[in-house]
Amino acid sequence: MADPVSGRADPRPPLPPRPRTRQDQRRHLVRRAAGHHLFEGMRRPWLTFALLATMVLAHLALGLGMVVEGAADPLGALVMVRPEALLVRAGAQAAVELDQGQLWRLVSCVFLHNDGLHLFLNGLALLGLGRLCESLYGRPRFLWLFLVAGLVGSTLSWLGGNRLSVGASGAVFGLMGAPIVFGWRHRDELPEGLGDHLRRALLPWVGLNLLVGVMLPFIDNLAHLGGLLAGGALALVLGNRVVPGRQGRPWATALMVALSLALLAGAAAGVAGQWI
Repeated sequence: MADPVSGRADPRPPLPPRPRTRQDQRRHLVRRAAGHHLFEGMRRPWLTFALLATMVLAHLALGLGMVVEGAADPLGALVMVRPEALLVRAGAQAAVELDQGQLWRLVSCVFLHNDGLHLFLNGLALLGLGRLCESLYGRPRFLWLFLVAGLVGSTLSWLGGNRLSVGASGAVFGLMGAPIVFGWRHRDELPEGLGDHLRRALLPWVGLNLLVGVMLPFIDNLAHLGGLLAGGALALVLGNRVVPGRQGRPWATALMVALSLALLAGAAAGVAGQWI
């Protein structure tokens, strides 16, 4: 390097790079491990596929019922709006029945959809967001996040006066809210810029969908808002599978599994009781 005064070459060797402190080294290793765990986990989102398959099967079952009753041909049954009476019998969030104590509907309604387009949009969102959240949180916590967000969304919709509602959009909004808060909460433990990227990628979608819900009266924005708040709140306290040392306590994971299975079993028993 040239001497800035004389213009002659500086015989002194360049200064060595500043050595990393132990804290810097640990942060680098944590960020590297978190990035590896995140992208590795996104390759096998089996629970996301299972939830999506459950929603598709529920939709097809109601469509088959319409075909059997002569209300639709096989092709039309895939896309047509489901009759209200059929949705109520299948477990929709129906205010009259909920007022009578059928609280299992607050979970079962998450797996039902009005028509083919409704299922397609929610299924597409679940495929992308579920893959991300399943990798971030692991399957037990992801299932708990999905169910609680859906449950809070349908509960807020019911308490807000909606007479009938179905769909996974409350749960999907929870899967949007959770990564936004996760990226902020663990911003110093994730690969450089990943937390900011999650916020920049998801916040516009949250705002756009809430705005569409305000403009279109048939969209259940209360369910969206409830799911969003639930997902964000859970992200403040849940452990995760990507950041080393942040996995949470085993007993808490076991409790979430037990409660998730209880919610699903209660919803399944309630729906079965409508048909038996």
